[in-house]
Amino acid sequence: MRLLPQAGLLVGGTFLAGCAMHPERHGPLPVRNQHPAQLTVMHMPPAATQVLPAGELAARADAAYSSMFLSGSSAGGANAFRMDGEYLRAATQLRVGLAGGVELAFELPVAHASGGFLDAFLIDYHKLFGFPDQGRSQVTNGDFSVLARNGGQTAFEVEPGQVELLDVPLFVTWQLRDAAEGLGVAVRGGVELPTGNADRGYGSGELDYSAGLLLEHHFRQVAFYGHLQHTLAGTPDQARAAGLHFADVTSLGLGAEVPLLDTVNALVQIEYETSTLRDLAVQAAERDQFLLWAGARWRAGERWAVEIGFGEDLQGKVSPDFTAWLGITTVIGGAVGR
Repeated sequence: MRLLPQAGLLVGGTFLAGCAMHPERHGPLPVRNQHPAQLTVMHMPPAATQVLPAGELAARADAAYSSMFLSGSSAGGANAFRMDGEYLRAATQLRVGLAGGVELAFELPVAHASGGFLDAFLIDYHKLFGFPDQGRSQVTNGDFSVLARNGGQTAFEVEPGQVELLDVPLFVTWQLRDAAEGLGVAVRGGVELPTGNADRGYGSGELDYSAGLLLEHHFRQVAFYGHLQHTLAGTPDQARAAGLHFADVTSLGLGAEVPLLDTVNALVQIEYETSTLRDLAVQAAERDQFLLWAGARWRAGERWAVEIGFGEDLQGKVSPDFTAWLGITTVIGGAVGR
C-alpha cells in the first residue's frame, strides 16, 4: 500500500508527459539513506551519465531532514541498537568538467542531530493510515538517542546538539557512452576524507573508497536511470575497540524522470543498500535498507533549478521513517538543460 502514491505519480506523469513540448533531462535526485551509521560510509549520489563539458562548473546546495525511530537487541541483550530522534544533513557540491569526458566532484556536508519536532505528527500519521508505529507512541516525544552496543560496550553513538562537519567525498566520473546513442554508460570512483568527528558519530575516522557504474536510457520523453556502487568502509575507533567492524556497503538504484511541463519534471526512484552494521547481529541494525523517493524538479530559470523530494523506508524496521529533501542547483557557463 505504501507504493500507491508514488506509483500513481509515475503513471500520471507518463500520461502528462505529452504536455512538455521541449523536455529537458537533468538526472535523478541526488538523495541518500539518512541512517546515521550509513552516513559514515561514502555514497556517490544517483546521477545521469552525461558529464559537464570541459571547463563548465555546476553547483548545488541541498538539505535532507529525517525522522528516526528503531530499536532492537540480541538474545541476552549484549548487543543492542537504538535510534530515536531527527537528523538534518545539508551539503554544498561543486562539479567541474574536464577534458576527455571526465568530471570531478567535491562535496562539503554538515549535520545536526536533535530530538526534533515531528514525533506527535508521525504518531497521528501512522494511526490515521493504520501503519505500525513500532512503539513510537509509547516513549516520550522529543527524545534523542542513536546508540549501538556490541558485547555490552558502546560501539557507535551520535551526540546531538551541534552543527558537525561530516566526512568529505571527492569523486571522478568518466562518461563512456552518451544516452543519445542508446544506452548511456559512465563509471566513477572516489575517496572520502575522514574530516568528520568519529568520536561524536559523524565520521568513520578512516578513508573510504568507492567505485560505481551509471546507466541511462531514454524511452520517448521519459529518462530511466540506474546506478551500482560498492564502498570499502572505514571503522571508527570506538567500534573497533568494542569488537565491531563496519561492513562494506553495496547499493543499487533505479529511477525515472518524467516531464510534466516544459519547466517541471517528476521523479520516482528506489535504492537498495546493504547495512554497514550487519556484523552487530541485531535484526534492527543488520537488515538491508530499501528506500523509495518521489519528487519534482522545477527549472526556475535558464541556469537554476529547484528540487523537492520525499523518501520513506520500504523495508520495515531498518531505515529512517520519513525524509524531506530540498535542493537548489545552478550551472555556470553553457546551458542548464540537455
